[in-house]
Amino acid sequence: MLAGILSEIVDDRSTVVERDKGIAFLMAAREIYRLSDIWYLCVNIPRFSSGSFVHCAFSGDMASQAITSRAVPMHRLAEIRTVEMACRQSDGNQLLTGDAPSGAVQLTSRRGEFAILGFRSAPGGDDLDNEIAPELSELKILGEYFHCHMLRRNGVDTSEALVVSARELDCLRWVAAGKSAWEASIILGISERTVRFHLNSAREKLNCITTTQAVAKAVAQQLIAV
Repeated sequence: MLAGILSEIVDDRSTVVERDKGIAFLMAAREIYRLSDIWYLCVNIPRFSSGSFVHCAFSGDMASQAITSRAVPMHRLAEIRTVEMACRQSDGNQLLTGDAPSGAVQLTSRRGEFAILGFRSAPGGDDLDNEIAPELSELKILGEYFHCHMLRRNGVDTSEALVVSARELDCLRWVAAGKSAWEASIILGISERTVRFHLNSAREKLNCITTTQAVAKAVAQQLIAV
């Protein structure tokens, strides 16, 4: 999937360095979610110390990286199918292509970079629409963690990037469905006080004042589906 992708968008192809294997994180995610492929692409990570930009692509099988003096223009990225998929996902449209569900989610930009996490599920399954929906929100959370890791590796401070936990998303999801904190506590098998604790934590991480705002932001960022 990613073979030669950086060579296509980076002007100086001599800067692209390829390796035989990707990173363990993606290989583990591929196995856990029973995916046939999963990949991460990020361009225009600024290296403030040198004034250059890092561009990288990872999958479970390979890794590529390039360092250039100029950022990659967005019109070059628009030619990549994966970017189109990520933009359509951010509009809330489900993607089903070929014999297996596939998609790509756009990750949070922190210093002007552009990053996406894409995947293709293994063929099979009768109810693909229901199978893919929960995976998107979970994969986005994993993708945000991985993206922050890549930014830190290249000197970008991500200490302010607090990622909403799975339990916090559970609480937001039931509130979005119209349940009260007490009803959510019954459904989740935890105390109402614990639900309120998770909701408060989610509000702080999403930088929201009210739970309604937090729900809306979580939906907009595709962390939960309504």
